[in-house]
Amino acid sequence: MANRIKKYRNRAGLTQEQLATLVGTGKSMIVKLERGERDLNERWLTKISKVLDCQPKDLLDEDVAIVGKIGAGGSIIFEDMGETDRVARPPETAGTLVGLEVEGESMLPKFDPGDIVFISRDHDGVNPTDIGSYCAVRLSTGETLLKILARGSRPGAFSLRSLNAADIEDVALDWASPIRAITPRAARRFT
Repeated sequence: MANRIKKYRNRAGLTQEQLATLVGTGKSMIVKLERGERDLNERWLTKISKVLDCQPKDLLDEDVAIVGKIGAGGSIIFEDMGETDRVARPPETAGTLVGLEVEGESMLPKFDPGDIVFISRDHDGVNPTDIGSYCAVRLSTGETLLKILARGSRPGAFSLRSLNAADIEDVALDWASPIRAITPRAARRFT
């Protein structure tokens, strides 16, 4: 994911080494952040925007790629679709985001088919603090679903809760990422 660090760094007349020193890191971290190889999370966004005398939102892309669909009542593998469209970045979101279009009705009335949910795909595995959250989850069998993440009945297993369909019990997950924002189908603006 692209960002605008380089533009604002150049405007400030700083080299990558100088910016690194001012934010307390090494040049390699700045290179990775500028290339989008590392997530521009809240911590880095705050530090860098202060040094570059700009707003955090100035360093972020104005739009986010929709990389595929996520199943809410169906089985979807989102990577197979590639980037299909771009939509406006949800307000008050930082970091690297991807958008997924909801397909299916098992999460009605919270999520409608055609809504765009936004996640950060910055880790594999399951963070225990995400238990109880609405998440995009990748089953070890390859499907990507939108569910409420719950503990399973045995170690390493998880249950996936729906709002109006049967739960999926005791499955293995490759990863789970909390939903960071939602753009309802009716409010979508493509860029």
